[in-house]
Amino acid sequence: MNAKRFAAFLIVVAVSLGAVFYTTPGLLDNLRLGLDLQGGFEILYRAEPLEEGTEVTPQSLKEAALSLAMRADALGVAEPQIDTEGRDRIRVSLAGVENEDELRDIMKQPANLTFRSTEGCPSPDDFCKIELRGSDFKENAAKVFLNDVNQPIVQIEVKDKKKFEDVSRRLLGKPLGIFLDDELLSAPVVRGVFSDGTAVIEGQESLAEANRLKDIINLGALPVKLTELSVQRVGPTLGQLSLEQTIKAGILATILIFIFMLAYYRVPGIAAAISLTVYAWVLLVAFYWMDATLTLPGIAAFVLGVGMAVDANIITFERIREEMRAGKSLLSSLKAGSQNSLSTILDANITTVVAGVALFFFGSGAIRGFAVTLIASIVVSMLTNVLFTRILLNFLLKGFPRMKPEWIGVRSSQIADISSSKQQAKPDQYPIPYDLMKHRKWYFAVSAAITVVGIVTLLLFNLNYGVDFKSGTRIDITAGGPVSKEDVEKRLEEAGFEPADISIGGEGNSRITVRFAEVLDTDEERRFAALYGAENVEVNTVDPTIANELKRKAVYAVLFAAVLIVIYVAVRFEWRFALASVIALFHDAFIVISIFSIFRIEVNLPFIAAILTILGYSINDTIVIFDRIRENLRFWKIKSFADVVRLVNASVWQSMARTINTSVSTLIAAVALLAFSDSIRPFSLAMVVGLISGVYSTIFIASPIWLLLKGKTLGSRRSAKTAGAEKQ
Repeated sequence: MNAKRFAAFLIVVAVSLGAVFYTTPGLLDNLRLGLDLQGGFEILYRAEPLEEGTEVTPQSLKEAALSLAMRADALGVAEPQIDTEGRDRIRVSLAGVENEDELRDIMKQPANLTFRSTEGCPSPDDFCKIELRGSDFKENAAKVFLNDVNQPIVQIEVKDKKKFEDVSRRLLGKPLGIFLDDELLSAPVVRGVFSDGTAVIEGQESLAEANRLKDIINLGALPVKLTELSVQRVGPTLGQLSLEQTIKAGILATILIFIFMLAYYRVPGIAAAISLTVYAWVLLVAFYWMDATLTLPGIAAFVLGVGMAVDANIITFERIREEMRAGKSLLSSLKAGSQNSLSTILDANITTVVAGVALFFFGSGAIRGFAVTLIASIVVSMLTNVLFTRILLNFLLKGFPRMKPEWIGVRSSQIADISSSKQQAKPDQYPIPYDLMKHRKWYFAVSAAITVVGIVTLLLFNLNYGVDFKSGTRIDITAGGPVSKEDVEKRLEEAGFEPADISIGGEGNSRITVRFAEVLDTDEERRFAALYGAENVEVNTVDPTIANELKRKAVYAVLFAAVLIVIYVAVRFEWRFALASVIALFHDAFIVISIFSIFRIEVNLPFIAAILTILGYSINDTIVIFDRIRENLRFWKIKSFADVVRLVNASVWQSMARTINTSVSTLIAAVALLAFSDSIRPFSLAMVVGLISGVYSTIFIASPIWLLLKGKTLGSRRSAKTAGAEKQ
């Protein structure tokens, strides 16, 4: 035992876990939760010009967003989140609001800027007569300057010079109140007659105040109408329930992954458990520093990230165990395993980042939150589960250099007498438990049969699109007790509702999900909820325009991610690997789509997030095997098709534990989400099906396809040699 090394291990662990447990409560208290976790509503607006011949510019869109922010602030909404999207969209998220109807009515009205005088008013302090409106000012007519004494002034310009001259002449020496809606912003005194259509407003105490007044005047001159494209409303109780369910799933998944790693990998599993704890903490710190909003899909990505984070450890640990079985010492195995696994880890994680990038650029709202969490989790896992785990392993294994192989999960009887280099140089010496490639035609037949069933189902019934892709209104409520679909149908029919789809689920069959083909107004939403006395309500409304746009973006995102992944694999490996990978990728995606079509499970935006995550993640297993095939190609001489078959069989069996275990860890997280989190059940189901399909396609689809492609090159070489011999 090396006491110094072991002491260093204990110090690093104590400091790391101490920081985690000391700071985590504060981090959790200060995280910003999305409206799907704390309740509230989110609206996506489309900005349109009110006047013919005008258009919505980036500046006018920004100023319209500012108008909405000011209105929300004036109505007492805490921390409104308002962002512009694209050329004509504004997304407004308001958490913890009660007077939703009033807010929605006020928010979508054009900015009502008026300049008012006291002429004819009951009191000299009342500004009751409107002299100028926002439409009287030129667009972006207000500008801020500094005068001779370095004081800020606001210069304004109107469209009708004569009207402005008449107003200024009549109100000379009198105050002119500037109002946004009914709020008095400023009341400057008219000090001159303005005949050229411009004037300056003085008296602003700071540059910030002058800029605010400038923005408001430009807002008032903004001929923009806001149309609601989609609305999401979540009751505070339902948001809290979703949060509690998903956190419960995350805790259970983490505990099960800890048990799995400790039981299977023994001492290295201890390092993995510690680094996984640090990983979760670093990710929380990153969210806190970014001031990111944590949404329900974001937490789902966090939980999945726990499963994905140990992938790097599994790849490294399996490589270390493999080196030990080949006859190397513990420390030599540690060094060789760490070095040889790095490129595989990088390749596997970069493909998932590509999927996250596609999600971010083509997604919106909470889906972008999922993408950010997914990308951040991968970057953090590379730091903690590659760098930090290796530091812990070095301290731990070098502290006990004569550790028994069983402590690493390797039985003494498994350690070979020959070196790994000889083993690689002679493929016939590698033990192959079973010839997996022998039945490749059966694998292709099974996948083809599933594909045909999926195609037929899609042609006959299509997918069961949710409101995200089909427009309309989707309402989720939690009833007071168990309900049946027949009871819900009867009540809705008696109340005059005509739903497009009804599903029952949740704990004790108490959660009712109803989709309407048309967009319901707020009165109809309340009337529906009142049928069951439900206060726990989630409403999603999508306009047909945005539904078609979301469907188009979903297709672009999937194609974009697939193309980038194929290009990456082609560059890092070769075209045969890339072709086999893309076939396996679309196989996995289509399996999931077919399952959802056959069982009529609703397809929504989180489903697309799951498909993209599957595209990025399922190729991880494929890369693990392909990396081993590429490595073996450097040592093995391939002369016949039988050699290729043996090479692929050996590579698959060498990588089998890594292929299965990397998926098992993520599958644990996905199953936990499926079991506990009602709100994202379709997403979790898609992930579970995709992960299982990913393991299958890696072993039984991608590997045999590469085998056939490689075998054809041998046939071409033999034909070329034969032709050359005949010419001679």
